[in-house]
Amino acid sequence: MKKRIVAIVLITFLSVTVFGLLSPAVTRTYAEQTWQRVDFISGIVTAYELNVRKGPSTKYSIVGTLKQNQWVNVLAKIGDWYVIYEPNTGLVGCCSGKYLQPPNKVEQPPGSNPKTPTPTPQPTKAPQPDISKSEQLLLDLINAERAKAGLPALAPDAKLMEIARLKAKDMVDNNYFSHQSPTYGSPFDMMRQFGISFRSAGENIAGNSTEEAAVKAWMNSEGHRKNILNGNFNYTGIGIYNSPKYGKIFVQMFIGR
Repeated sequence: MKKRIVAIVLITFLSVTVFGLLSPAVTRTYAEQTWQRVDFISGIVTAYELNVRKGPSTKYSIVGTLKQNQWVNVLAKIGDWYVIYEPNTGLVGCCSGKYLQPPNKVEQPPGSNPKTPTPTPQPTKAPQPDISKSEQLLLDLINAERAKAGLPALAPDAKLMEIARLKAKDMVDNNYFSHQSPTYGSPFDMMRQFGISFRSAGENIAGNSTEEAAVKAWMNSEGHRKNILNGNFNYTGIGIYNSPKYGKIFVQMFIGR
């Protein structure tokens, strides 16, 4: 029985688009816009009432509302929109950047006591990572595709390699295939938990039996291809773990610094 080839890429927490089939096996594919790192972790609503939507546009449906002077966690930026998390209700979605400001840009009312944002970790020079034969093969294949497009090669980042390996193992151990980990949360949550700093970030995941087939599936998917050929990314982490379901699970994380 032929193994199922699966490849997906993150768009937002709640918005997914199916692109098509890859012969001879079925491939599930999701598209992505690049998430950009923000320099603050909390934001304050400046509008009287601010809609939270499923995606970064007024075309997406409303999933909740925020009130003026309400504090939320800011996870990332997509274009002119912020991806937010409201911890009291668990609300996750996107809201317009016009009406959400960092604390230092908003005049606080008398008697208020806002939380001080945690300083953003500063990048440090990464040690040269140890790379397995399989990881090096996948990296070479990815950089070959970038070279065809006239883009510089991605450099392996030691800490990001460790995180990608943990994510691949977590997917196999917990029997799931998703960017959202039950253990670590989103790829961006996971990077931050382990002290990775970035201006932009992305993730490709795949289930396949060979490195060549995984990269081919990614390159045949618009969303994955955009990650691979994104000129804003300059570092990568790769994790490959044996899977009884797919043969191997592949995780490639991308960051731009």
